[in-house]
Amino acid sequence: MTRNDVRARALLLAGVLLGVAGIFDAVAAGADLTSDPYVSIGSGAVHQHDVTAWVWLRLVAGVGTALAGALVPLGRRWSAWLALAAVAVFVVLHLLLFTYHPVQTVLVLGPALAAVRLVLLHRAGPAH
Repeated sequence: MTRNDVRARALLLAGVLLGVAGIFDAVAAGADLTSDPYVSIGSGAVHQHDVTAWVWLRLVAGVGTALAGALVPLGRRWSAWLALAAVAVFVVLHLLLFTYHPVQTVLVLGPALAAVRLVLLHRAGPAH
């Protein structure tokens, strides 16, 4: 197997990981849009938390991450940068919303961060 084959396979795996994480998150965000609001009980009162705007952001980030996953196997420098930017937004949103979905955050950030490692190790080098 040549070095280019290894690089192509690694970028394909990174694309699949990003696609799975993005699609899973977009589907979960779509389900959150139709579910009941989050509530907390404290000081003898019930508080409702409206996270609709955050859920829309998560939906957009999930779709963007899946799109970046589809473009990563192209092996272009811009596709690597797009994937890194998409995952950066993806990670920040999930860390901000960690208290609402801790298990889902762990499930989607694992593949996304593994894909980042693959992209960083096998991205296109400088042009000669």
